Amino acid sequence: MSDLTVPSVEAMEKGGLMGSLRRVVRVVYSPAGVFQELERRPDWLVPLIICVLIAAISSWILIPRVILPAQIEALESRNLPEQQLEAARPWLEGSRPLYIGLISAVAFTVLAFVVVAGIFHLVCTLLLGGQANFGRTFSVVAYSSVISVPESIVKVPIQLLTKSVEAHTSLALILSSPGAESGFAYRFLYRFMDQFDVFAFWKIVLLGVGLSVIFKFSRKKAYYAVVILWLVYALGVAAVSGIAPRAGG
Repeated sequence: MSDLTVPSVEAMEKGGLMGSLRRVVRVVYSPAGVFQELERRPDWLVPLIICVLIAAISSWILIPRVILPAQIEALESRNLPEQQLEAARPWLEGSRPLYIGLISAVAFTVLAFVVVAGIFHLVCTLLLGGQANFGRTFSVVAYSSVISVPESIVKVPIQLLTKSVEAHTSLALILSSPGAESGFAYRFLYRFMDQFDVFAFWKIVLLGVGLSVIFKFSRKKAYYAVVILWLVYALGVAAVSGIAPRAGG
């Protein structure tokens, strides 16, 4: 992965910051053109920064208003001894949990970019026979992920209004949220249907277009790869939720 270098100098030749920002906008309505540019000159820094900022801002808004109150309520409902409650409160009150949450959101976003790009790169090169350097794959993942901007614009207000960490734009809307008494099968089904999300499908479309461009695949071959990997991820998330509902979401 030594080819994953910060593209600042090269990006200057192609319009610098404004060129990257224009690509961030254009990827929404003209993704093929954007990915053709990225195939010639990888560029991932600006969309990565945007996604990190969105994750940090969303966390800053939601942690004190939604996430921490929900965690405190869940903790108090467990009827723990007062000594254990007092020991847990410093981690759920004040500025400490906010800072930890912000740092975690930023770190997770960067890590997720690297892991997702790595998986797609390995599958497309080793299994599907494509040829492209990791910087191009990372650029496709970065620009496809800017869909987190409209996603947050839609979901964060819903979370604030409902005082819930859940904000569904998925098939999970047709089901009731699983309770403590819900069995594995229902929790699995609920979380699996939750993966059928409008914004997830939008990302799948962009990833399919981007991978087809940089690896010179047919659009169908690229979509097969993306959809199969997405299904593996969706099944994994649903299984974790079924076994351990708190970890699953």
